Amino acid sequence: MDNQTISEELTYVSKKPNVTVLRNAYDRTRTELSSFFDLCRSSYDDRRNFWAGKSPDLRKHGADAFPWEGASDMESHVIDERITRLVSLFIASLSRANIRAFPVSSDDMGRARVVSNFLKWMVSSGYVPRFKQEMELGANYLLERGVLITHVGWHREDRRIIQSLNVEQIAGYSQEAMDMFMSGYADAEVEQALMLAFDGLTEKRAKKAINELRTKGTTELPVVRRQVDAPQVKTLSPDGDFFFPSYVTDPQRAPFCFWRTYYTAQELQNKVVTDGWDEGFVDYVIQHFRGVNANSIERNEIGSQAVQTSFTNSVYQAEELIEIVHGYQRLIDEEDNSEGIYETIFHRELSDDSEVQPYASFELLNGYEDYPVVVTKLSEDSKRLYDTNTLPSLLRGIQNQVKIERDSRIDRNSWATLPPLMHPKGQAPLEYGPGRFIPYRRKGDIEFAPSPPAPSGSVEIENTLEAQADRLVGLDDSVISQSKKQFFVDKFLNHSAEVLKLAYKCFQRFGPDQVFFKVTGADPQTIEKGDATENYDVIVTYDVLNTDPETQERKLQQFVSLSQMDRNGRLSMDRLLELTANAIDPVLADGMIMPAKEAQEDIRAEVTDDLAKLYAGIEVPARTNGAQFAMQAITEYAKQPDILQRLQNDEAFKNRLEKYLQQYNFQLQQSQNAEIGKIGTTPSSMGGMNTQTMNQE
Repeated sequence: MDNQTISEELTYVSKKPNVTVLRNAYDRTRTELSSFFDLCRSSYDDRRNFWAGKSPDLRKHGADAFPWEGASDMESHVIDERITRLVSLFIASLSRANIRAFPVSSDDMGRARVVSNFLKWMVSSGYVPRFKQEMELGANYLLERGVLITHVGWHREDRRIIQSLNVEQIAGYSQEAMDMFMSGYADAEVEQALMLAFDGLTEKRAKKAINELRTKGTTELPVVRRQVDAPQVKTLSPDGDFFFPSYVTDPQRAPFCFWRTYYTAQELQNKVVTDGWDEGFVDYVIQHFRGVNANSIERNEIGSQAVQTSFTNSVYQAEELIEIVHGYQRLIDEEDNSEGIYETIFHRELSDDSEVQPYASFELLNGYEDYPVVVTKLSEDSKRLYDTNTLPSLLRGIQNQVKIERDSRIDRNSWATLPPLMHPKGQAPLEYGPGRFIPYRRKGDIEFAPSPPAPSGSVEIENTLEAQADRLVGLDDSVISQSKKQFFVDKFLNHSAEVLKLAYKCFQRFGPDQVFFKVTGADPQTIEKGDATENYDVIVTYDVLNTDPETQERKLQQFVSLSQMDRNGRLSMDRLLELTANAIDPVLADGMIMPAKEAQEDIRAEVTDDLAKLYAGIEVPARTNGAQFAMQAITEYAKQPDILQRLQNDEAFKNRLEKYLQQYNFQLQQSQNAEIGKIGTTPSSMGGMNTQTMNQE
């Protein structure tokens, strides 16, 4: 096949895919990415302190052991410690981040707040399965391998389960089938009714079911249950799962890309039912290609044998798994030059010359303008996606030097603990140790070799290297490091925002018509899919200084002080209360902060209970919060005719109610002390309307 034909097959859409061309593009892409795979492999090894010749006892052995056999070969976790700290910061930032959806057009402004709450709920509720776990894995990939790739789709899975059913239970699925069965219809007609009611039921099993119902009253039938109907977020390894062409600068402009994944035979068979995969393809790959070499990261391969290139090349024989490749292409329709994203599912060992259809599915990803992945580079210091830096490559030299310093100190201490023993030639002591009898002819025949001087600068060198490593990744206390730390956090949160935006688009296209949800501090809400064309800018922000409790406390105190200057009611005290509670403990806040409507109903119920006790002659104190709403309730209560009459006739009841009311009034006066302290008197008013700020506008 000439280059012109290959180029056309990778550019224009056709009725069916050319799997041979696609497979060759897949193999070529992996070959051209070998240098990036080498970078990921060395980064993987450096972070985990894997090196050639490493022994379990962390001692040097063999002919190349230096300075002696059994010398120290200690691990130094400079890289892993800093990556772990940054990952912890990323995940804590995501958990406490402010998630907002801003409308792109004015038509979408009304739903923006609901969409913002829905996105928060998606993150916190588990509606997106394993979202935080996938983001944690992504944070590790970003720092360790320099590229973060997240696939976002919609997972709707129907799984068939064999279940024992009686006649009444079957009637719940198909009353018509059971009516035909009980009325003595021909078996063939009952079989057809059962096959219509139970998806995937074969004619053979239908006949068996009818016979068992007649003899035993029960039978086993396949019942399809929808188990998953939610967004699916998967973090993909850039060196083992998802591949773009090596020359790519903008991943969304790539002509093609590939996702390599693994399925069990059961999952593949289920795909035939749920996703319409070709049954012949599935049966063929299960029979001929079951079993793969699953490696920790991408390895160079020759045929089906992995080439051992480093300490980490542990190969796991997974006989239950089958490798499947999802090929994504941006193809053009020659009729009108419109483009679309197409997905071809194939196996890399099958081609167009195979005896079965070489692909499981070929379809247009309807509604997708770009590939269903979000891609982020750690460092934008070059245009190409795979020309990137990693934290292990940045810290490799420091880690090795720290290891050298530690090994040297351990070896020196080993020498000082048991120095070499000097003795006359040919007269070595037969044994040596405490309480041993060692003969000698003259004093000085047997003595210890002198110990080398202590490395006085070794600890200082190590501390300097550790401090340099912290400065490089923004983990020291300097001002510039705070900016660097914020830079890393923003990069991760921007990626998370794009993932949430794509997940929301998937909900609009594939999700249920409406979803009921609830977030902290808001009433339960229902969101509808809405128009699939509506668009929002999703922003996820977090200030790394908020990880410092003292800084967070100062910010909250400033907001409380700011509320005293709020003359026009622009600052929401309810939201400030919610923000403060979440800053103290988000878990406790979720259980303690109530929606405003629910809080008012609780206060009304408490005040009503207090008023009933006062009416019965029991004196009770005012509640500690909700004074303004409570006073309104008391005023409405006192206006009732029967209460007015008793207040006139019962002096004790009147005193109890007035005392109760005065306590709430005192609470309000205390809250106004700050304002009175500023102006010297109570705020100016006319007819109950505040006029204090009229000349301050």
